[in-house]
Amino acid sequence: MGRMSDDRPPLDRALEAVPGLRAGSWESVEALALLAIEARDRPESTSLRDAAHAAAAGLKAGTWESVRALACLARADREA
Repeated sequence: MGRMSDDRPPLDRALEAVPGLRAGSWESVEALALLAIEARDRPESTSLRDAAHAAAAGLKAGTWESVRALACLARADREA
């Protein structure tokens, strides 16, 4: 059986996936921040940025992943 085609825009597909994911890693902070940047003209942007901040607050910085994620979050804040 072939795979069904999904012609929805990638941003729509990504935003639909977020509620089923658990934030709790630097990768999730980075993904949420990037989504907030991409969705900056949509109402979801603020809640994505807030979720990224909440996830980041519970994690210990000090790795390359944390630096990258926090830089993405700073960019999301600046571009809000």
